[in-house]
Amino acid sequence: MNVTAGTGNVRLKMLNIIEELSRKGCEVTVYPVIPKEGLTSEHFFASENVAERFDLVACCGGDGTLNHLINDMMNHEVPLPIGYIPAGSTNDFSRNLNGDLTALELCGVLTGEKTFSYDIGCLNGRYFNYVAGFGAFTEISYSTDQNMKNIFGYGAYMMNMLATLPQNVTMHHHVIVEHDGLRAEDDYVFGGLTNSLSIAGVKSPILDHAQLNDGLFEVLLVKAPKNLQQINEIVQSLASGNTDNPFVSVVHTSHVTFTSTDGPLSWTLDGEYGGTYDKAVIDVIPRAVEIMVK
Repeated sequence: MNVTAGTGNVRLKMLNIIEELSRKGCEVTVYPVIPKEGLTSEHFFASENVAERFDLVACCGGDGTLNHLINDMMNHEVPLPIGYIPAGSTNDFSRNLNGDLTALELCGVLTGEKTFSYDIGCLNGRYFNYVAGFGAFTEISYSTDQNMKNIFGYGAYMMNMLATLPQNVTMHHHVIVEHDGLRAEDDYVFGGLTNSLSIAGVKSPILDHAQLNDGLFEVLLVKAPKNLQQINEIVQSLASGNTDNPFVSVVHTSHVTFTSTDGPLSWTLDGEYGGTYDKAVIDVIPRAVEIMVK
């Protein structure tokens, strides 16, 4: 349980969640995530015999909290199914699987019998659930002040995005992209891999046909625009899903390498800071995680 996730109302929901799960026959152990006090999911998995003690590991927090959970379960080889009760600001990943069910409705999902195995990604040894990206606006998710998130929710991201618009549209990185025997090299304003139907709460027709368990991620590359007209073409392409222009391209692959030729690239993974690298090697790990679904 991440008590600071989203608008910070997890504390108010938790007793109701525990009561509902208990009514459905569960014995519930609650572990709060408080990093500044050393309480983290990594510490939990390192100190507890989780696979023997529990039948299910559930996460109540944002997509970033879920990211840490999956990394720790993978690193400690915990073969349990997971449950997810989202409490973040956007909750893209939960919507992919369970729509907009309430916390109490999701308790019924957690105690059900239906599971879904989905693909995850691995960037230089660090796992991610549904998105990895560099370039314009990717820092918004982890640089937005937590107090702003608690007050304004998703609106905090949008305010931060608008405030940083001028420098973001002029940002670019010279990157070599290699996948499936192909090589591309250019100045990119954005690059990302997704396994989702929406990013930062926004749906795009480009992601309409994404499948979460096909062994492939969608790789979206946006070349750096040089003028306002080109920026407008990029926006129209992303909004319409039409990639038949020289600035936006989408490929589907299970392995891709990004090499920056003008300095290390900062990456974001599931809305969290994901490290800075000259070379990022990304692989899809097919159906690596089993999650409870409606």
